[in-house]
Amino acid sequence: MIPEVRPLFFHSTRRKLSRNKRYEQAKPMNSLPQIINEKEIIEHFSSGIIATDADGIITHINRRCKEKLNIGGNDLTGKSIFQVLPLFQPIVKACLKQGVSLTNQTIKTNHDQLVIHANPIRHRQSIIGVVLNFQIAETLEIFARKSASYKKLNRQLETIIGASSDGIWVCDSRGNVVTINGASEKLNGIKAEDVIGKNVAELLENKNFDQLVTTKVLASGSQETIVQQIKKTNRVLLCTGTPARDENGDIALIVVNERDMTELENLRDQFEQHKKLTEKFKEELSEQTRRELQDNAIITESTLMKQILVKSLKLAHIGASNILILGASGTGKGLLAKSIHQNSIRRNNPFVEINCAAIPENLLEAELFGFEKGAFSGAAEIGKVGLFELAQGGTLFLDEIGDMPLNLQTKLLKYLDDKKFRRLGGTKSIHVECATISATNRDLPELVEQNLFREDLYYRLSSFKLEIPSLCERKDDIPGLVRFYLQKYNKKYNRSKWISHNAVKQLTNYSFPGNVRELKNIIENGVVLSEDDNLDSYLTSTEDSKDPQLPSFNLPQSLHNIDLPATLDQVERQLLLTARKHCKTTREMSAFLNINQSTVVRKLQKHGL
Repeated sequence: MIPEVRPLFFHSTRRKLSRNKRYEQAKPMNSLPQIINEKEIIEHFSSGIIATDADGIITHINRRCKEKLNIGGNDLTGKSIFQVLPLFQPIVKACLKQGVSLTNQTIKTNHDQLVIHANPIRHRQSIIGVVLNFQIAETLEIFARKSASYKKLNRQLETIIGASSDGIWVCDSRGNVVTINGASEKLNGIKAEDVIGKNVAELLENKNFDQLVTTKVLASGSQETIVQQIKKTNRVLLCTGTPARDENGDIALIVVNERDMTELENLRDQFEQHKKLTEKFKEELSEQTRRELQDNAIITESTLMKQILVKSLKLAHIGASNILILGASGTGKGLLAKSIHQNSIRRNNPFVEINCAAIPENLLEAELFGFEKGAFSGAAEIGKVGLFELAQGGTLFLDEIGDMPLNLQTKLLKYLDDKKFRRLGGTKSIHVECATISATNRDLPELVEQNLFREDLYYRLSSFKLEIPSLCERKDDIPGLVRFYLQKYNKKYNRSKWISHNAVKQLTNYSFPGNVRELKNIIENGVVLSEDDNLDSYLTSTEDSKDPQLPSFNLPQSLHNIDLPATLDQVERQLLLTARKHCKTTREMSAFLNINQSTVVRKLQKHGL
């Protein structure tokens, strides 16, 4: 399509001159002496223009027409169009006869195809001529293709803007809203038709918004960013306005991007809650560790144990990790691990411990590595931080590592290799730097042979080994331990119990299958349950002088005011001892006693076994 022009016809030179004369007379004296008439305007049209009278006599032909028809400098004014330009004859005659406009008429010259509009010229209800307006078809096709490309590009831009999850506003250089997308409608709780075409100043006056970033961009001429609270939708938006400039450097448009910060704000609040809880846990863990170190000082007189302590201090001072502590149950592996931590460069950071045998297999991974919201049925709404994260910068003590399930051993090995892991149900890798100390009373090489423990994990965990001897192998430590725990529990229970040197000497002949933990519980039971201040008879009453009846169960001599909980504890302890004689592992003991394995582990620890 080509633009139609208003039909023009020149009746007489005289009329033009008189009109120009009046124009000249009306001009101020100091204005530029220039006369612009219809003929001059038509001369500069990009389309070819030919005007004829009712007889087809050419009254005007513009320069562009001569160029397109290769007429050159020939003046065709006053000549019949039917003779000099016969190709136009059918169109001119049809327009004069029908008296209507004829659009998109085509004729073919030697070189080009023309697209013509013919408009009749009327004067007092009579047709007095015709104006022809034409373009070369190829030019129109190029224009049409460009127009189609622009339309396609415009549709693509509309699709992109509409598909954006961010809100988008576009304003002109005066602050009038040109368009907004659907996301912006939802974020602001508005409809596009209510704001498009309005000025941002008007929107502010009507209190639709408390502030708009467009006004700041108009004032500064540069990119601006604000945080906006939308009361209607209760959302927090991060709004960035960016000026788009034309070729002269002037602002042509202002594009505003709105990012919904509501979820980010909620996540930040949750993160702060996690952070506070983590700090609280760390403080509690650190305080608990300090108390236990004070209350459970490592007491030793034996040369063998002193060598172990010297070696452990060396490892602590160099900040060693991947330390494996071996020893029978109750020998003090956990206490040695805490001692290493307390004497290391990590002493001011958390010491976190977990008993791998005391937690059900399906929950152990979540405890160690944490889990994300909805990771499994019953998972907390905001997920949970794992023990590895709690131990950041400190030490994680993996007690009873030999009871860790095989599938979890793989994940532990991966963490030890690259210090990264993912929470249960998570996709983001978390980097944690902490020392790992492991302990077990089981024969790990034998478990490796039985394919119950990964060989590569065994070597990864045992960069340094410390093997604590059982209490019967270091009898020199028994007197000091007796004095230590006697003093501790006298203070705890406000008692004044005592034991003779001979009784202590007799205790050194006992095998102590429960090691230090058993000795500690024996002293505590004596302080609490003995009716006499002298514990000799309570601790050494036995038929076999070589092995006092410490683990046996006897009813109190007086049944008056019997302590039922303490009595039940003794029965429970006796059953555990019996089960241990018949079973090799805590899993076998759980089947023997018909209770959960985690319950067995907990009760063994309770009774010092």
